[in-house]
Formats: sequence, C-alpha cells, structure tokens
Amino acid sequence: MVVASRSLNYRRYTADGMTTMEKEVVREVPVTVYVNGTEWVTFLCTPQSLRNLVLGFLYLEGIIDNLDDVALLRVCEEEEMIEVRLTHDVELPTRRVLTSGCGGGTTFADLTAQTSKIESAVKVTPSQILGLMRQLYHEAELYRTAGGVHTSALSDGEKLLVVASDVGRHNTLDKIQGQCLLEGIDTRDRILLTTGRLSAEMLNKAARMQVPVLVSRTSPTDLAVDMAKAQGITLIGYARGEQMHVYSGEERVTRGPSRKASLAGWPCSSSTEARTPSG
Repeated sequence: MVVASRSLNYRRYTADGMTTMEKEVVREVPVTVYVNGTEWVTFLCTPQSLRNLVLGFLYLEGIIDNLDDVALLRVCEEEEMIEVRLTHDVELPTRRVLTSGCGGGTTFADLTAQTSKIESAVKVTPSQILGLMRQLYHEAELYRTAGGVHTSALSDGEKLLVVASDVGRHNTLDKIQGQCLLEGIDTRDRILLTTGRLSAEMLNKAARMQVPVLVSRTSPTDLAVDMAKAQGITLIGYARGEQMHVYSGEERVTRGPSRKASLAGWPCSSSTEARTPSG
C-alpha cells in the first residue's frame, strides 16, 4: 500500500516553552520516467496514483493521444522509476521549461504558442463555484492529515468527478487527466478546481483538457490571465468565503440565486499560504 505521509517528531516552541510533538508530514519523492528505454523526466511528487500522473503528463505534453498509444506502463516504487513503452516511435521533446513554484515542475510545452479558442456553452454561478470549492475542501483528506499539499478536482458542475492531491499543483492536474483516460471520463465542458496558484503551465494543461472554466482559491499570474483570454477560458481566482474574482471569460458567469458557501477550514487571508505551498 502506498503511503502518502509519514509521522515525524519535531520540537514546538511557544511562549510557554518547548514541547516534543508528533505529526504526519507529506511524502515527496523523485520518480524518473523512461519512455521507450530513454530517460526523459524526473518528477518530484507525492507517491500516490503514479500511473495516473505519468499517463496524464504524457497526454498533456502531447506525447500520447489516448491509451491505445501505450503498450506498457510499469511502476517500480522500490526503484522510484516508471517504465513506459509506446506503440510507436517518438522523438521526445528536450526543451524543458522549469515551472514556477516549489514543487519542481517541468513542462516541454510552448507556453506562448497560439492555440484555438475553447468553444463551450457551459455557464456557472458564483454560488455554484463556491459550493464546489467547499466540496473540494471536504475531499482534501491528505491536506487535513498532513498539510503541505495541493488538491484539485474535475467537476461536472454539480459534483466532483475526480480528485487528486500532490505536493506539486501541476502534478494534481496530470493525475486527474490520467485517471480520466483510464476511466473514460470526458474532460470537455467540465470545471477544474484547485487550491494552487493559476500559473501559465496550469492554464496550458487546462486548455489541453478542453476545460472552459478554471478556478482557484488563490491568485493567477498575469501570463495565465493573458493566456486564458486568448484561449477562451473563464479564469476565477480567490474563490473563498463568499466571494471570487473573475479575471477572464466573465460571459460564462451568471448571477444566479444567492447562497452563502462558507469555506471553513481554508486559510481566509489572501496572504496566508502556510499549509498550501505554491508548488
């Protein structure tokens, strides 16, 4: 059984003195991926759902289009490596971009490339988005146990279809895409929710998934906003408490009925990221 956290002792200092404490801490491991016998990339990740992580990364980087392109995928947890054999020869991209944040992410995609706009009839309301963010928190079991992770989810607008947690926010989207491939879940016309910052590589992954609405409890970057406008994606940040900020695609957001949706449990200050790192 894969263990996503482990118990560690630490010293807690307060005004009353020092105390020895014990707490669960999220695991972070390097996992190297070999494609057709060639070492390609090493993830720094939480060792959960590694099959989903690799399949999703291969798809979102444009290496595969579906599961038929994969002849073999073998996860070797003891050796911290994953072997992938494709049904075709492939020239693996080598020009990598080190993504922002502390999770050590990598993408080979051209984040400035022009792509076609996402066409979708999806509409959302503020109360709907805030309610889904509340569901996301309730599903974030690893966050509540150990902290130090991001959690993301794919929603059909009513419920969460797939949920993933990882030390890297970008890894969560790869895990979601991989699970969708394995279970035949269509990502088009869905809503992506995340606890992580909305940076350019997050936007690029959402665009590849053909997701028209991307939501976070924290901030986007200016490049992500520009990309969202160019690609027709509704970008929503700071979805917490009873408010949210719409940075692009506001035509998809309708007022709808008012409903309070408290997000008890998430830090509420925009400057407070103590338990949700920007990795």
